[in-house]
Amino acid sequence: MSNKKIILLSACLFFIIAGATQCKQSCTPTITACSDVVPTNEMCAAFFSRWFYNKNNGVCELKNYSGCSQKGFATQQECNLCKCK
Repeated sequence: MSNKKIILLSACLFFIIAGATQCKQSCTPTITACSDVVPTNEMCAAFFSRWFYNKNNGVCELKNYSGCSQKGFATQQECNLCKCK
């Protein structure tokens, strides 16, 4: 194999590995609300409709709950940031 082919093959391999690493990093959600779950043991007068990311099926779901604090996301667009692009 000629030196040009070896250099070209090495460069291609480098970019494939570097690209895979970058993709894995960009697919790791860093938004803490991505791991919020619907509160079940809170007894308050407030009522919320919020978007929650379901990591089991990879979709955002609108949930209604009564609780003391707002969890999740106000919009589906915000919630969609949890998805691996």
